[in-house]
Amino acid sequence: MKYLYNYPLPPQNYLAEEILLGIILINPDIFPNIVPSIKAESFFLESHQLIYIHLIEIYKKNKLHPLELLYYLSNTKTLYKIGGINKIMEMMKQSQIFISSKNINIYTKELIELINNDYIKRLMIQYGYNIIRLAYVKQFSSYKLYNKASHYLNFTVKQIPKENFKNFQDLIGDLLLNIKYKEEKKDKKIQYSQLIKSGFIEIDKLTSGLPNGDLIVIAGRPSMGKTSFAINIANNILKHSYIGIYIFSLEMSSKQILNKFISISSNISTQDIILNNINIQQWHIIQKICNELLKTKIHINDNPNMSIDYIEYTSKLLKKEKGNIQLIIIDYLQLIQVDNYKNFNRTQELSYITRKLKLLSQYLYIPIIILSQLNRSIETRTNKKPILSDLKESGCINYKTCLDLAIYPNNYLNITKIFLIQDLINIKCVINKLTKRYSIYNLFINPYIKLLLQYIFNCQTYRLVEIFLTHNHKYLINNKWYRTNNLLDNMIISKYNIRYNLKNNYYLGNIFFIKYSKVYDIHMIEYLNFLCSNIILHNSIEQDADIVMMLYEKEHNEIRLNNEKILDIILCKNRNGPTGSCELLFSPNSTIFKNIQ
Repeated sequence: MKYLYNYPLPPQNYLAEEILLGIILINPDIFPNIVPSIKAESFFLESHQLIYIHLIEIYKKNKLHPLELLYYLSNTKTLYKIGGINKIMEMMKQSQIFISSKNINIYTKELIELINNDYIKRLMIQYGYNIIRLAYVKQFSSYKLYNKASHYLNFTVKQIPKENFKNFQDLIGDLLLNIKYKEEKKDKKIQYSQLIKSGFIEIDKLTSGLPNGDLIVIAGRPSMGKTSFAINIANNILKHSYIGIYIFSLEMSSKQILNKFISISSNISTQDIILNNINIQQWHIIQKICNELLKTKIHINDNPNMSIDYIEYTSKLLKKEKGNIQLIIIDYLQLIQVDNYKNFNRTQELSYITRKLKLLSQYLYIPIIILSQLNRSIETRTNKKPILSDLKESGCINYKTCLDLAIYPNNYLNITKIFLIQDLINIKCVINKLTKRYSIYNLFINPYIKLLLQYIFNCQTYRLVEIFLTHNHKYLINNKWYRTNNLLDNMIISKYNIRYNLKNNYYLGNIFFIKYSKVYDIHMIEYLNFLCSNIILHNSIEQDADIVMMLYEKEHNEIRLNNEKILDIILCKNRNGPTGSCELLFSPNSTIFKNIQ
């Protein structure tokens, strides 16, 4: 016998789907118990998915009835797609035999389990097929393949319905245990929260330690001591706890990092350790420190050619195998590579990297410290104190510029409204999904909009569109990002029309220097770019960071005894609390950072 279909059909049970939908129509009172246990995607046939979605909609309006379902399907012009009235009648007929039974709840639960099991199997087949196809792509790295497979598995786990039914034995047992051990749990939480501290009193007061799930950027000019500062933080943590720390070092070798750990703990110059210029007493100190370091759970990866996919893959794998990794340090951002095969410039790659690191920190629920360089534009300024926009590949917008807010709630609605940034601070859009209307009301100042002072340039197109940006903000030109200070007359910039989903190109007319003015640094939560007067602009790297700390040495800094000097640690951004600054003593010889007494 020859089959018309060469492959077996995906796992499905359309009969169970029809019976379940028929039971809901005949006995609507049972629907509240069904909704949490099954999703529309679990149904195999598209007609059944449409019926279930419409049942949920009329249930929300307290109109769950077969006639209401027919009216609603007719109004949305989907009644013909699902098979018409005959389809609804047929489902109700098939379910009649179950309605008179006393065990209807048991039957519906078994039907739901059948449908959900088939849905999970279909997902696994589809994802497995995707992984097989990706495995045949030669340019696709094994790290990306692992990350993709891990993502598929995690998504599938989330689709498996959890049991919502609990008896009194479980509830009362949990209640009594919670009451009895409430104080112990509090103590354990406090003790655990105190483990992840930087060890610097003033910094911990501002940041409340290193919060889990946060991306922390430590920035500074070359030779300012960024790596030493990060290793000092790790060393302080290891003094008080035995948590696991993973260091990705793209600049220094593992031996250099080990020398820094020993130098910081022993107060012996790194140069003396490298040249073996130590006496007997110092040798005993180093032996003792090495014995202590052997007990720690610290891992160092000094591969100089690491990509963001390799970092993500290794971190997830180590977290899964070891289970005790509580902090990741990466040195440094600008050396991380991207495994892509598109015409992306370095600006887009760095934005992609920081977004991936932020998602990784949230996925692993641990803090990630990333070191970064600052712009060389600091050297040209009179005041060389770093500010947030001095992070590489970043910029700000003038307060008089109009910003286009594209709002995409669950990909169902697209509303665009133009606001001045100075008005944006005190407003918020709220969207009603049913009426598809938006309203505006006052609210407190948005913490993700930061006020700064910068030099402003006015860029005009031949169609008299004006944008006021700082010198280091970027435009999209021929699928590449260009900074304002690299623009030339008659260059073609990209303009996007949201209403018609079109991208147009316009010639750049004139570029004028305006003045030293106040600007706003706007935090974009989901996207790597945004629209300003319909022109596509770039989202800054620091937007992904939760905490940004910058190292700064004042001019004419006094050199204290033992060649110690004072460094300012400027907390430019802190999503968990206030910003500010503090001073630390830094010894370049031993690379030790200390609190000022």
